[in-house]
Order: sequence, then structure tokens, then C-alpha cells
Amino acid sequence: MENNVGGNIARERHNQNMTQEQLAELSDLTINYLSKIERGFTKNVSTNTLSKISKALGVTMDSLVYGKDIKSSEKLGPNLRQLVKFLNSLESEQSEQLSKRLLEVIKLSQKTNNN
Repeated sequence: MENNVGGNIARERHNQNMTQEQLAELSDLTINYLSKIERGFTKNVSTNTLSKISKALGVTMDSLVYGKDIKSSEKLGPNLRQLVKFLNSLESEQSEQLSKRLLEVIKLSQKTNNN
């Protein structure tokens, strides 16, 4: 039985309500390349590429290869994953300062909504 890596990736992406554009951005791949993988036009996906996709989806590489028991390592939506990726790309001090500001905005928003 042939493994359908591309189909497994597409199915998990759909399950997470993620677009190809979002997955491409999170995994640092082009939409065109990701589309070819999902449609099965790219048969030999490198471990590096598969690793990028699995991290972007928050699942294990094995689950994408074998398509069984796809387990999310974290339940983050695409927007939150993109924010985390951005924060992780910053210097530690910058990331902390921006995170602190974002939390302040969220807390202020919650207070406004509760009134």
C-alpha cells in the first residue's frame, strides 16, 4: 500500500481550517511547491521539507507519512502559529517586550468587553 503523504498533509491542513497560503508561509515553502506535494505531483518529499510542514501543522512527521493517528502536538490555529513564529524570530528582549504589549492589549480588551 502506497503512502499518500500529500493527501495526509492536505487532510490535516483542512482539519485545522488552514489555507495553503497559511501553511506555505508557516513552513517557509512556496504555495506552488506545497500544492504539488498535496496533489501528489512531488513524490519524494525531503525530510527537511516534511519537518517544516509537520512543525507548521503541529503534528509529527510520522503521522503525515503514515496518515494514522494524526496527533496535534499543540492546538494552535494558523493565526496564532504565525504570531508565535514571528515572536520566535525576534531577539529575546524584543519578543518579551512585544509579548508584554500584546498581553496588555488583550487584558484591556477583556475589561472593555466586560463593561
